[in-house]
Amino acid sequence: MRRGPGRVLLLAGVLLLVLLVAGRMAVGFYTDVLWHRELGYLPVFWRRLGIVISVRAAAGLIAAIVVFVNLWLVARQLGPVRVRRRYGNLEIAERIPRRYVLSAAVTIALLGGWWLAELQFDGNAALGVAAWLRHASWGITEPVFGLDPAFYVFSLPVLTDVLDLLLLAVVWSLALVALGHVLVGGMRWEENRLALSRPARLHLAALLAAMLVLLGARYWIGRYVLVVDGTGIGGGLGFTDMQARLPGYWIMAAAAAGAAAAILHGAWKRTLTTPVAGLGALIVIALIVGAAWPAALQKFRVEPNELSREAPFIRWNIAFTRRAYGLDDLVRARMPYQPDARPDPDRMSQLASALPLWDPEPVRVALNQRQALFQYYRFPDVDLDRYGLPGQEVQVAVGVREFHLEGLTEGSRTWQSLHLNPEYIRGMGAVVAHAHATEDAEGGPELWVRDLRPVVTAAEAPDGLRITNPSVFFGETMSGYAVVVPGRDSAFVGQPGVDYPAGIRLGSFLRVLAFAWRFGDENLLFSGEAGRDARLIFRRSLRERVNELAPFILWDTDPLPVVADGRIVWMLDGYTTTPSFPLARAVAMGRLRTRYLRNSVKAAIDAVTGAVAFYAMDEDDPMLETYRRVFPGVFHPAAEMPPSLRGHLRYPQLAFLTQAEILQEYHLDRPETFYAEQDVWARPQETAPAGGTRAYGPTYSLVPVPLGEGVEYLTTLPFLARDRENMTAVLMARNDPQRYGELMLVEMPRDQQVPGPRQVQAMIEQDPVIAPELSLLRQRGSGVDMGHLRVVALDSTIVYVQPLFLSAEANAIPELWRVVVSDGQRITMAPSLHAALAALDLPAGARARPRRGTTPATAAVTASWSRRALDLLESAEARLREGDWAGYGRMLEELRRVLESASEGAGPPGGD
Repeated sequence: MRRGPGRVLLLAGVLLLVLLVAGRMAVGFYTDVLWHRELGYLPVFWRRLGIVISVRAAAGLIAAIVVFVNLWLVARQLGPVRVRRRYGNLEIAERIPRRYVLSAAVTIALLGGWWLAELQFDGNAALGVAAWLRHASWGITEPVFGLDPAFYVFSLPVLTDVLDLLLLAVVWSLALVALGHVLVGGMRWEENRLALSRPARLHLAALLAAMLVLLGARYWIGRYVLVVDGTGIGGGLGFTDMQARLPGYWIMAAAAAGAAAAILHGAWKRTLTTPVAGLGALIVIALIVGAAWPAALQKFRVEPNELSREAPFIRWNIAFTRRAYGLDDLVRARMPYQPDARPDPDRMSQLASALPLWDPEPVRVALNQRQALFQYYRFPDVDLDRYGLPGQEVQVAVGVREFHLEGLTEGSRTWQSLHLNPEYIRGMGAVVAHAHATEDAEGGPELWVRDLRPVVTAAEAPDGLRITNPSVFFGETMSGYAVVVPGRDSAFVGQPGVDYPAGIRLGSFLRVLAFAWRFGDENLLFSGEAGRDARLIFRRSLRERVNELAPFILWDTDPLPVVADGRIVWMLDGYTTTPSFPLARAVAMGRLRTRYLRNSVKAAIDAVTGAVAFYAMDEDDPMLETYRRVFPGVFHPAAEMPPSLRGHLRYPQLAFLTQAEILQEYHLDRPETFYAEQDVWARPQETAPAGGTRAYGPTYSLVPVPLGEGVEYLTTLPFLARDRENMTAVLMARNDPQRYGELMLVEMPRDQQVPGPRQVQAMIEQDPVIAPELSLLRQRGSGVDMGHLRVVALDSTIVYVQPLFLSAEANAIPELWRVVVSDGQRITMAPSLHAALAALDLPAGARARPRRGTTPATAAVTASWSRRALDLLESAEARLREGDWAGYGRMLEELRRVLESASEGAGPPGGD
């Protein structure tokens, strides 16, 4: 029989679509293999792929068996199947062999099983099965069932997924079986009712009973889910959960099994009475046991005596929440705060010499204005770090110069420019600024590493800052693919994989075709410059790179650039998380909700070659140990990290802020105070540079260790009493390699009122000397922005350091204009930190190096010219009101001379 042209075209279109989809999948697979092999992670790729295929195959086989058994039972009711064929006037009934029917059932079952397995076991769920098979333990037990948290983290999700898969398979089988019985005549509509044959009735009843049994199993599993996600105080298990919901799940599981038995009995006896009674009993029991009983218990037994009922469960919640977020080893100390205490001069000297005054954002603005050099470069971010020999570290601000597409004109955005030209396919170099000193003639930060061709390194720069290979092929904002042609110009001379990216060699037409298809770019296919020796690099964004290699780790969004061994290496923090840690408070992190967080991994990504190395920073984390068992050899011990990187370890803000959020309530030990929320803390607010307020962020700074000795690189964050502005504690994380990640909580005495950041900043805005100067500058069109307030806890004193940044209307480059220092009661302002400390009678030894062409003023001189300027301003306003324009002009001219003299650090000129 001839096929019509429409059917031929339809068949060709379907075939073409299948080929395109299959080809797309094949191209993606092939290029991913090449990419992982180039990075040296091909064994990890095969292992991960093998895990996903094995788990899906096993899950699909289980679901397929369920579906096939049910289809086979229907097929048994099917008589001989005949197909009628007509040959001219002759009609012949041809019997279809039974093996064809069974083959069709097997095919349907296998396809359905694979589809159901893909729905239930995606990549993360498949890796969860592998983790369950190789999991490590915490070595502790929870007090409800006496189980290790590993059961809840690894076993419980797998059990839940398997039950859900079986339930999906039974529901899918029920739909297919119902259709099958309709086709074979076992289900039909006659005499205004649904008529079922005995085999159909028993078969459908068995499937409904299986659904109820699986529902009962879910109720049974729900007892463990309740330990993870309870309704008690703090989100943990509560009295009502323990006394009503846990036994209620047992009862509902038994009721579901009873309802399943009732359905089978009714089908066997051909009666609806038993099934209806069983289902009705299940619904009533669910309403009573699942809703009414817990509500009544909560209302009449718990609420009248809630504290006494919930106290044991609050203790569990506090203990397990602290363990979940790494707060069980927190070191707590009480500061002997004395408002009038004079700190040790050596400690003040350490503070004045090391404390950073430049914030990352003003540095970033200054670098983009003066060091981008070309329109197609920019500094997307600036990070604080420290360099120098141990004990002699100096804090710096580091920005990496990355390619900026919007800086190119439309006419310059050709395919060759964006994918082949070394000027545009990479960033170039880093700029390093001294975070403490101000040496620039315009008040900008002192640059220790700057410029390009050549990169200039200042003689006074600490060791380790010399850059010999400034190329940045991989970075925070680098995207798209690039083609590297060895020997094409000076950018690609040397050894591939050392001096420039090794990339994937485009040595054959097949590879070029595959990448052209992957990126949908025909230019790659037809370009004569992408020859056999050309090498292709892609996944150049840092997070995209590590997410592909280790998707089971939560990766930070803020990488740290490190100048190491003459090149730039990015360090990126990774976290192990789970929503299933028992009895712990849940924390929302964007779209992620977790009950466990550990900064267990650091990734080092070479900006030149793109090489990635993972280091295990927490050897005691059972989740990381599990991943190391699943993927052996991926995570190297922290001791194997190169010394050039270990000296730049930084405790990440994401982990620190999460722990700080937990500590706002979980610093409390007693259930009574936790329940009453008597001493709950809050994160401070501070003045934002653009006006208004913002949440106070963690500070990275080289400062004297409170209640200790020496200077360390600390991450700090103060706490306030909730709904008040007085400070209650300071949380600190240590960053030095030998004590990395140790947390210390320095608490203020409860009988002292220690000012918080907003109170100190309000004092600055209201100070009779400082406030007029700020107002005057703002009236003249200059922007005066308050930087990030430094809160430094010493032995018995809190020192507040507030940098002020000035941006002139004609010059948007921020200038570190003044430094304000306060001890919480007194306040002063000076051009340098040493001068401000001295004016506050907090001697800090030798002065810091002054700005070029300036001499730091003492507080007395500062106050003198400030008062002089205010007097002149008031005199000018008085003459203006009197209409004395000549006198008004003289006062303004005198005021100008005072301000010019003050900006040079000198005292005020004489005048009336």
